[in-house]
Amino acid sequence: MELDKVKLGHSPLTDTIFLYRHGKDPALALDKREAEADVMAVLVAHMMHGTTKGSEKVITLGDRQYTIRVTPNAHDNEDVK
Repeated sequence: MELDKVKLGHSPLTDTIFLYRHGKDPALALDKREAEADVMAVLVAHMMHGTTKGSEKVITLGDRQYTIRVTPNAHDNEDVK
């Protein structure tokens, strides 16, 4: 299976992240599905690996930098009664 024609995309119209397969034209999706939950789950797992307090990373895209911070919410760490 070739993965070079499989990409992630963002739709400004629906504000969703999707996974799609394209042919010769990378802007034309032949198949696609919603992938936002998968992307966010992988991001959180990556950022929380080896820590319980979370982490912060600086991401460089082109000539711009962005800071991504993932920390658990306080209520998720308390016992539910």
